[in-house]
Amino acid sequence: MSEGLIEDTSRKFSPSKLATYKECPRRYKFRYIDGLKREGQTVEQFMGTCVHSAFEALYEGLQQGRRLSEAEAVAVFEKEWEAGFAEVVPGPGGAPNKEEWGNVGRECVKNYFRQYSPFDKDRTVAVERRVGFPVEVEAIQYTLEGFIDRLAISSDDEAFEIHDYKTAKSLPAQSYVDQDWQLALYEIAVRHQWPDTKTVRLKWHYVRHGKTLTSTRTAEQRDALRSEVAALIGKLKADHEFPTHESALCNWCEYRSLCPLFSHGERLEKAPVELRSRDEGRAAVDELAALEEQRKALRSQMKEIEAREDSIKERVIAFATKGGYQVVSGTHYEAAVTAKDQLKFPTKSESPERFERLEAELRETPLWKSVAHFDAHRFVDGWKAKEWPAGLRALADGVVERFAQRVTETALRLRRRRDADD
Repeated sequence: MSEGLIEDTSRKFSPSKLATYKECPRRYKFRYIDGLKREGQTVEQFMGTCVHSAFEALYEGLQQGRRLSEAEAVAVFEKEWEAGFAEVVPGPGGAPNKEEWGNVGRECVKNYFRQYSPFDKDRTVAVERRVGFPVEVEAIQYTLEGFIDRLAISSDDEAFEIHDYKTAKSLPAQSYVDQDWQLALYEIAVRHQWPDTKTVRLKWHYVRHGKTLTSTRTAEQRDALRSEVAALIGKLKADHEFPTHESALCNWCEYRSLCPLFSHGERLEKAPVELRSRDEGRAAVDELAALEEQRKALRSQMKEIEAREDSIKERVIAFATKGGYQVVSGTHYEAAVTAKDQLKFPTKSESPERFERLEAELRETPLWKSVAHFDAHRFVDGWKAKEWPAGLRALADGVVERFAQRVTETALRLRRRRDADD
């Protein structure tokens, strides 16, 4: 449904901003065009934020020549956790358990600390570093920028390493990070800022699992990604509708109460029971659903009736054939039984192999121009009418001899008897 001319006027984009548009244009509109802010985070988001704060403090300390102890890093998490947990919003499963989720976050910090201490495998260049690069779309220049969790230089080969921390419950396959575009876009930004850069490694730390996944991109892949981003920005700038896109992510969307896919259901869920029952939309949908159930029941009954009807027709035809009758009389109706000889050719659904052989043979003959593709009715009509020259008729006779079967099709038509009582 159109809401009039809507236009995105921004010139700056981030990977997460563009990802929002890819996932759901309507959510993008709510957040970035309408500017509708939603307070609070889910417990998963908040726990990730607190873990990031601990790692940020850890590496900022190292940059300043001071290494935090494990207890001090955990204390940073604790401070953030206690200060902000009250703002956490319930998820699809209801209100989160503070102690259980806090334990998950603490273990994330502890596991990472023990895995990488004494943190001497690289040199941190920046923490939460803003990076970006220009993107030109239809002669207009836009900027793509974002924040790198940690940018470092490897102690082994002086390569740049872009680090990202994930607190997700699931560990993705390597193929997933090999296709990830966020860190790949950050690599383009790093190479834009330091043009002489030779090697860049992308590293995802899945801290719940103590697992780090590493990936690299070729120059061709980076060029393709630039083109993909430019095309996406072009599509976004041309979008004036911003339609909804339903997916599994909708369960966690902060705009469900505004979304035309869910707003009515959300309103009903919060309404008192007595008001729900009087809702016009709900009543109409319930009535429609009841009719659909009736329709399904009737369709089932019709299938049963048609099956019985076919069985009885076979009995009537058998009776008529045995007695030599063309009409079988009932009390108020009679059944006219007619039999007609037909030429039956193989069909694509019933005999696909024979049908393909038949069609292939016809393609090699002048007959094909007359039937275009093999249409049994068209072929038989032409063959019976002898509308083709003698040479083609001979070809047609050969096709009939090799492929056609002579069958007798018997039809039954029920009609009311003229002498039947009204």
